[in-house]
Amino acid sequence: MWLYENNSHIAERKVGGFALSTRKLSLRLYQEHRKAFLVYANRLTGDHAEAEDLVQEAWVLFEQQNKIEISAPVHYFKTIMRNLCRFSYRRQKLEKTKDTDFDNASRMIADLAPSPEQVADARWQVSKLLDQIEAMPARQTAAIKMYYFEGLKLREIAAELNISVSFAQSLIADGIEACTNARATGE
Repeated sequence: MWLYENNSHIAERKVGGFALSTRKLSLRLYQEHRKAFLVYANRLTGDHAEAEDLVQEAWVLFEQQNKIEISAPVHYFKTIMRNLCRFSYRRQKLEKTKDTDFDNASRMIADLAPSPEQVADARWQVSKLLDQIEAMPARQTAAIKMYYFEGLKLREIAAELNISVSFAQSLIADGIEACTNARATGE
């Protein structure tokens, strides 16, 4: 736990005869040095809003540390801020996102989502395809469903239907060909 006296930082168990929690002491550190942290962060980032974010991120990381082992918490906090700033700079440099107008860029990107008409048409086509599969002989329907919907292998389908592997393959190939022909003719 921390005791602050005239900018010297001494780790102690009790302050003035009263035991203070580590949380209260670290909060006191933050409150006493917040302005100095913001000035330092502003020098690092060059932007007040980014400086605020940097101090907040550093605070979150600082709170996760075992503060009993930290001999100079203010310097440690500044080190966290400096490391976060370096990491952020490297990341921006790598991603080349600094000074990018994301609002303008997002307007320029085409919407890849299908239109409601395209969704309705796709659902109708799937429905027709499923109807076509259901209209096939029972073994062929079962073989196609097991292969495409359940992900079974040909030998597993053959064992399930009590047929040869080559016959299972033939059933599936003939069924898919029938579906393709039906789709091409618009049935």
